[in-house]
Amino acid sequence: MTFSPIMFARHSKANSAVINSLQASNNHVVIDFSGTEASVFLSNILGHDLTKLTASGLGLIGTLDGDFNSGYSYAVYCFSETAFRFILPHCASLQLQALINEQQLRYDIDYVMRTDLASFILSGSNAFDSIVEAFKLTPGLRLSDAQLCYGTQSGDVFITAINKNDQQQFVLVAKTPELQKWQEYMQAQGFALIQGAAA
Repeated sequence: MTFSPIMFARHSKANSAVINSLQASNNHVVIDFSGTEASVFLSNILGHDLTKLTASGLGLIGTLDGDFNSGYSYAVYCFSETAFRFILPHCASLQLQALINEQQLRYDIDYVMRTDLASFILSGSNAFDSIVEAFKLTPGLRLSDAQLCYGTQSGDVFITAINKNDQQQFVLVAKTPELQKWQEYMQAQGFALIQGAAA
């Protein structure tokens, strides 16, 4: 029997939040994006340098309004040359959908709104170790570029590492019953629940 480790990453230059917290987010939207010209669209229309995405799961932080800290910023993760996943605030998702719809005649692209998925944000000094232990991940990737992000699938949960305002954060995405189970688990590990919509 061969063991295939599930790699995970964190940002080497990002700070950890002082308080271990879990922020329930009903503001994030997940869009699965695909097509034979998906990478061309991302490069030409959204201005991404996809040469940075050298492995499945690597992603880029982008913005639709020029401000990486606004409600129009997003993370896009690469699964293959033709399959990507966006995680972004609701207002940004509306703008991105309009942009994709506008470009669908020029490019072979399509998207699926993953209304079946929900998310929460984990942060704090214990966040990385708690995620690695809970999901049996192998810590091995260090992200030195704040514009890079990383996501991996462990069972039914998609787990990401992002640098938000020079702070290391982890977003967990899953169907609501599964996510609720992990939210309760992380609260039992000492992560304080913070209510509110996170951008």
